[in-house]
Amino acid sequence: MLLLAAGLIAITGRARAAAPAAPTRADVEARLQKAAHGLSPTEVAELGAGAGALLAQIAGDRAAPVPLRTRAMEALTYVRTPATRDFLENFLIRKRPSSDAVDHTLLRKAAMALGWQAGPRSVDAVAALLDHPDPEVRLDAVVALGLTRARSAEKPLRDRLATEPDAGVRAQIESQLRVLAGAAEAGKGARSAP
Repeated sequence: MLLLAAGLIAITGRARAAAPAAPTRADVEARLQKAAHGLSPTEVAELGAGAGALLAQIAGDRAAPVPLRTRAMEALTYVRTPATRDFLENFLIRKRPSSDAVDHTLLRKAAMALGWQAGPRSVDAVAALLDHPDPEVRLDAVVALGLTRARSAEKPLRDRLATEPDAGVRAQIESQLRVLAGAAEAGKGARSAP
């Protein structure tokens, strides 16, 4: 019996040693600092379980350096969990009325990450940015809505097209409406194929 218990302890110890340790905030910050342009999907995956919560913590930390916060927000694109989508959606809601330039940058990154995530509430959360006073925020919101490939993104884009004062944003709305129409056509073709 004692020999069996010793064997189990040895196997359990090896299993634990084989599993990567959960990252610490310092690990994630160090990786973000080394990244010139943010993290790739592979680098985010290498951080392992728990990285999403740490990336969200860094992105939302006003005391953290802005480049670190920006890279963390971008990296959340590759952490497709309900908790990440909740963080991104809530960030958009909380920071939307802010007039702070850093918040505008982070809003843009959060909108793009949420667009790539294409969760069930992504369209509503991102569409709320279409009336933001900063045209750069509106522009990225338009692109993010196109990234969702959701048919429900068409209505807010069409509604905004009628009132959008910025020519660049209007052009991007028209472009994304074409993308969404193409995605819808591709979906119809795939469904009707034998």
